[in-house]
Amino acid sequence: MNGLTVVDPEIAARVPILVTIENNPIARPPSGLNLADLVIEAPVEGNTTRFGAIYMCRDQVGAAVGPVRSVRYFNLDLWQQTRALTFHFGGAGAVLGRLQRNDMPYVNGLSNEWPYFFRAGPWAAPHNVYFDVDAARAAMEEGGALARHAERAGEVRSPFAFDPKARVPDGRAVGSVSIWTANFWNFGWVWDAGTQLWLRTDGGAANFDRVTDSRITTNTVIVQIVGQQILVGENDPGGYPRRALFLVERGDGILYRDGQAHEVRWERDDADEVTRWTYADSGDPVILPPGRIWWEIVPIGSSIIEN
Repeated sequence: MNGLTVVDPEIAARVPILVTIENNPIARPPSGLNLADLVIEAPVEGNTTRFGAIYMCRDQVGAAVGPVRSVRYFNLDLWQQTRALTFHFGGAGAVLGRLQRNDMPYVNGLSNEWPYFFRAGPWAAPHNVYFDVDAARAAMEEGGALARHAERAGEVRSPFAFDPKARVPDGRAVGSVSIWTANFWNFGWVWDAGTQLWLRTDGGAANFDRVTDSRITTNTVIVQIVGQQILVGENDPGGYPRRALFLVERGDGILYRDGQAHEVRWERDDADEVTRWTYADSGDPVILPPGRIWWEIVPIGSSIIEN
């Protein structure tokens, strides 16, 4: 999932675990995002966002991650592209119905009293559910119900191409990027030349990982700009309409790597395919050096401001 070499064949053969983690301001800082191999951020009701954190390559995560929340329609696309087994806490009936019709395996912490979910932390429900990645991994490898779910996930896929010798071409210099999905909701990244990492911001403020007590960072940020449909009449409990993201399509994006930005194109013609990424100017495929990726899925019309 991050292009790093995995020596242990048992780890390389694992089914990735995807955990749905919220990005509500009252439940910050999140726990365990810096321990993920890949984080996908996508819009939900009201153009706020939610994370899909994928864990695979570490021998042990060594911490609970969360707060864990419910699935959305785009979780189907994430499974189709990664074959990660999704763990979540709840979901609307229409959403779960679509996942079931597409034979997507998932583990809902609100059903069957799965022991890998527990309530903890300083916040009240629904912002206090956490997930034990290592306990779930052990259960998957021991057999039983969770192993059967994992078997249905399919052969692991990486949604990006990696090569340790890859060199990203020269692009325009960018010191920071701020993404606004609504006039009240923004997040972004600041380039830190000292660590050679992108540093996360939410609402203009530095964002930290509660587990590692350090700034949330990544090697690569890739922004995918997508169409969406507001599903009028299909509201969440707060009265905000859900949305459908058009991820089987084609469109534009931006790659941020090494303090530089690159215009890219993406296309995915069929739900069974992985998204293909190319550089906009040359048409060459995007091949990334290894390292953690944050995949930002943002709707058309969002503001992307670079400095």
